[in-house]
Amino acid sequence: MLSRVGNSIYWLGRYLERSENYSRFIDVNFNLMLDLPPDVEEQWEPLIRATGDYELYMDLYENFDRHTAIYFLAFDEKNPNSLYVSISNARENARVVREHLTK
Repeated sequence: MLSRVGNSIYWLGRYLERSENYSRFIDVNFNLMLDLPPDVEEQWEPLIRATGDYELYMDLYENFDRHTAIYFLAFDEKNPNSLYVSISNARENARVVREHLTK
């Protein structure tokens, strides 16, 4: 196996793993918010801090509401760790090594 192919397969796995972790973070935090009383403030800031994207989030947004945090973690193209970007990068790595992957 060429090192280029091995490198692409490695990063394909890393990007998929990252997207799975982010989706679990969002799912758990969202379900936790559903179980809290309505007068309790939602806790999206600790989730953003846990992912290591706090500085980038603060550069782009000013508050930690549910819609903004979920958009940032899932769909924001400016976040290099978002689900959308991670899956796009995984897909690109899979495309590069397509002929080396088994069906």
